[in-house]
Amino acid sequence: MPVLARPRTVFEVNLVPKSMRALRERRHGCVHCHRTPLIGELVFFYGERMVCELCRPLRRDRPSHEEVVHSSEHTLSVRRL
Repeated sequence: MPVLARPRTVFEVNLVPKSMRALRERRHGCVHCHRTPLIGELVFFYGERMVCELCRPLRRDRPSHEEVVHSSEHTLSVRRL
């Protein structure tokens, strides 16, 4: 039996762009390609600016530090002391 899709309300349609903007503001992306790095990817920092592994060859100077991207649950994991 086919599922009938109900029409979306104006309220529902207006929520989508607002929620997408909120997600984009919290997300950190590469300063060159604006891509959000994947979990496990190495990112490089030049001061406060983040550069992904793919765009790293575009920079000639050395990064101030580098980090591995962790999942959002990483800080909640249990660690052995």
